[in-house]
Amino acid sequence: SSSSFFQETEMKLIDYRFRLDPVPENADSNVVIVAIDDGSLNFFKDNGVSWPWPRSFYGYMVDYFTAAGSKAVIFDMQFYEPDIDREETDAEVTDGGFAKAIAANGNVFLGAQLSEDSLLTKVDLTRFDLDVDFKDPYRNLTYSGIISPLKIFLNAARAIGVINVVPDTDGVIRRIPILHRMQDYEFPQMSFSVWLQQKNKSQRMQFRTGQLTLDDENIPLDNKGNYFINWYGTRSEKRPFQYYPFQAVIASASAVAYGNQPLIPPETFKDKYIIVGATAAGLLDLKTNPFTKILPGMEIWATTLSNFLQQDFVHFIPQWINMVFVVIIVFLVFFSVTHFPAKYSNPFLFILMLLGLFLNYILWIQFRVVFNITFSILGFVSSYLSIVTVSYLLEGKSKREIRRIFTRYLHPDVIKKLEDNPEQIQLGGEEIEATVLYTDIYNFTAISETKTPNELVEDLNTYFQILTGMVLDHGGLLDKYTGDGIMALFGAPIARKDHALLACQSALEHKRLRDQLEKKEVLTAPEQFHLKTRTGINSGPLVAGNIGSDKRMDYTAIGDTVNLASRLEGVNKVFQTNIIISAFTYDLIKDVFICRELDYLRVKGKTKPTRIYELIETRDMIEKTDWITKYEEALSLYRKGNFKDAVTLFSELDDTASKVMLDRCQYLMKNPPDHWDGIIKLEVK
Repeated sequence: SSSSFFQETEMKLIDYRFRLDPVPENADSNVVIVAIDDGSLNFFKDNGVSWPWPRSFYGYMVDYFTAAGSKAVIFDMQFYEPDIDREETDAEVTDGGFAKAIAANGNVFLGAQLSEDSLLTKVDLTRFDLDVDFKDPYRNLTYSGIISPLKIFLNAARAIGVINVVPDTDGVIRRIPILHRMQDYEFPQMSFSVWLQQKNKSQRMQFRTGQLTLDDENIPLDNKGNYFINWYGTRSEKRPFQYYPFQAVIASASAVAYGNQPLIPPETFKDKYIIVGATAAGLLDLKTNPFTKILPGMEIWATTLSNFLQQDFVHFIPQWINMVFVVIIVFLVFFSVTHFPAKYSNPFLFILMLLGLFLNYILWIQFRVVFNITFSILGFVSSYLSIVTVSYLLEGKSKREIRRIFTRYLHPDVIKKLEDNPEQIQLGGEEIEATVLYTDIYNFTAISETKTPNELVEDLNTYFQILTGMVLDHGGLLDKYTGDGIMALFGAPIARKDHALLACQSALEHKRLRDQLEKKEVLTAPEQFHLKTRTGINSGPLVAGNIGSDKRMDYTAIGDTVNLASRLEGVNKVFQTNIIISAFTYDLIKDVFICRELDYLRVKGKTKPTRIYELIETRDMIEKTDWITKYEEALSLYRKGNFKDAVTLFSELDDTASKVMLDRCQYLMKNPPDHWDGIIKLEVK
């Protein structure tokens, strides 16, 4: 199932943590191992003693440990059959000698193996049964029989310890039951049996959720009563436990008995917990742990005994805390992806993941605390993929919406930028600084009367194709067609500081087209439209966004800035000019373009006067000409009320705007105003 897969994955990750941080120096130095290794087997074989060895060997060794003052002798071996008779030894004698040595020591622990075969139970084991408060739901396995040591050994031993070991499904030893149930008995596993016998038990052992309690000490357990082994690992220069070859111990005992210098002095084993077992490959007591596939079985008991003696455990974070942590991760993933651009959210999430792994690493190496990495990564990856998938689908919808809205109004390059960075635009409406451009055609009504509807539409389409192309090529947004004109926005929907510059460049490009067309003798109808185009440009704050109903909605702009641009387009009719810009636009482009101030007036619908300018050309194309200077001088005289001198200067100029101002001055000379402030109110649209 998926849950078992994730559990196995987490176990593999815990194995990796052990390998990442081996701590052999943390093992209890009082736990040592006497190994029945290949060297010992060969040594005795060469001296005429083949395996299995006489039990007198073990008795001899136990006596040596007794004299040395060892704390306990633990046999990871089974003595369930009598010794065999040999030419030089009698089985009854060797077994008796071994039992006598066990009794004399008083702290010998013997291994027993549980089985499903109930017929194997032949001895009374009541003395080794533990009185514990252990609930059935925590039970892992229940056995029917036991392969126990001979009665002669059981009577002499301090206790027995179960040596059954069941690896996880991948063959790795990670956890072992703390207690084993056989029929109505409760038997401890080997290392727990040793630790338990060293305690001065003042109260009954109790099992509670996740731990065993004895007096003031606790041993953490899983929900099946298994203890998770805190492996120490091995480094090239250090092993967790000191190994002594069996034959070296026997030789040392013999040397002491005959008054010679031993290989291993007796004091070496003072206060030691000595585990005796096989490491020889032929005796098949090799297991797999997170560090190696050839672990001697005794190291399981050595490691767990060291864990118990030092209260040195692996601690698992409670599942509810893991779940809370996952929920926090999922929230942060969703929040960052939905609230920030990918260029910010992805690095943040990467750092978040690294911080999580670093926290996990610190908790492990400092405290041997396990945070469930699998849950965290699963929560991170699944939430990220989910929100990215949803975002991708919504982004696709958003891109289609953006393309649907703007494909008629914007240059394809600008649409692509919007699709790549949709966060740059607020379709719901926002106040921005932008420039509005309005166009219209002089005397369009009169022209249209000479055309059939089809001809008129065809001519307008040809005209608009060129005009709107100039707008789009300069980054403008075609807001709408106004019959024979257009409304365009610069600086929307993508905000930019050079919006006024782009609008003026677009208008000037059209002016240059008009200059070329004026040289032609015969003009088509669309070309005549270009010659008669007038343009108004204004810059300032406006509200841009989707405006309309739920059935029809368009991206457009509203506000005084828009209205003034429309009025300025109409003012061209008064001065018979082509491009008029407001003072607001002029302030933004005056360093790049040459302009002529036309007047200071109030347009229809406005109470506040505004200065208006005619857009002439870029400064790099021409220098400011004398006629512009003369017009400005005449305009200054006009504003001061010196109409007579203004008429003189205006009459020397030959452009349409000068003729308009000349006529106005002459009228004012004949009809002097009661109060003159230099401002005229125009009633044109």
